[in-house]
Amino acid sequence: MLNQIPNLLMQASTDPLVTQGIPVSPKTFWLPKGASTVAADLDWVFEFLNYINYFFFVLVVGIMFYFMWKYRQKGREVYARGPSHHTALELGWTILPTIIVVFIFFVGFKGFMIAKTPPANCYQIDVTASRWNWTFKYPNGADSQDLYIPAGRPVKLVMRSDDVLHSLFIRDFRVKNDVVPGRFSTLWFQADNPTGMEKEEDGHWLFCTEFCGKDHSNMNRRVYVLNQTDFDAWLTKRAQWLDVIPAEELYYKAGPILFKRCASCHTLDGSVGTGPSWGNYDGSGNIWERTSNPQTTHKVDNGKPLSDFIGPGKQYEAPEGYLRESILNPGAHVVDTYGNVMPTFKGQLNDRAIDALIGMMKNLKDFDAKGKFIGELPATATPATATPAK
Repeated sequence: MLNQIPNLLMQASTDPLVTQGIPVSPKTFWLPKGASTVAADLDWVFEFLNYINYFFFVLVVGIMFYFMWKYRQKGREVYARGPSHHTALELGWTILPTIIVVFIFFVGFKGFMIAKTPPANCYQIDVTASRWNWTFKYPNGADSQDLYIPAGRPVKLVMRSDDVLHSLFIRDFRVKNDVVPGRFSTLWFQADNPTGMEKEEDGHWLFCTEFCGKDHSNMNRRVYVLNQTDFDAWLTKRAQWLDVIPAEELYYKAGPILFKRCASCHTLDGSVGTGPSWGNYDGSGNIWERTSNPQTTHKVDNGKPLSDFIGPGKQYEAPEGYLRESILNPGAHVVDTYGNVMPTFKGQLNDRAIDALIGMMKNLKDFDAKGKFIGELPATATPATATPAK
């Protein structure tokens, strides 16, 4: 058996189920409709195991009730020694389960090899998990919070975690793998039927299935399957959306979109969150007021005034420098009463994205508690309709 493993590996990477589309598996009582090329095989194994369980459950419980009735106390019992050996029974309950278990092993092993051996022509997407976000980064530099994939092409996810253990699960694709700090893990799948992306409900659900803290349930995302033409157009637009916004319009066009990545920990109205609110939560003003005020009472690093670090001749010449550092190296100065739990966004946000967020902080009065722009536009500005192609 062991000397066949290389052949099985080679077969798995060229299996027709991997390289060609097949009909999705239908919805059942236990499972939603399958939407990947491996779903039908996995669903068959699941159903086979279920029916084996049903059969033996009914058999064992039925025999139990029959014996309860047949050998119930009748008032005329005579003591008799029971049989100590029955060759046919012992062979039966040994050989039959062995055959079933060996069959399950080989069926499961084939599925395991397919699941763990991605084809050579996979489209690779890098995945970063953090509390409580997913970031999907594409080969052209574009990134997204939801996952977008081309239809009819195998996709490989290379995953890592910035903080704690996570687990990525796409229910309709029947794929799942842990995302572990300090190491890379992979997952692959192929979906042949486009979903479109006109409405949020068009996509398939993606979940984190490893409890990772207070907002674990907020790590639900969508997977949108697009035909190749639509996917290429989305990818190009997504990579360029930030570059086409004029610098003076970044804060109200790009700021709210980028803030969605911050909203799982930070609020805008001063209410309590995992991280310090951008609003006035401690009497020292909102995030820009307490950062730019030379007499701020805001405390960091176990009781030190923030004003000790910002100003001419100090660590940060301007408040923008401190805010930038807080995004790229959040552990540099930790706000009092909060833990050092924020992941770094180094390599995930470029200079224009950081400028957009800092601009939003400077104009926080122009945004409601959900991050929607409600202020007045400059006379030369265009409406805040920017979108990073979803």
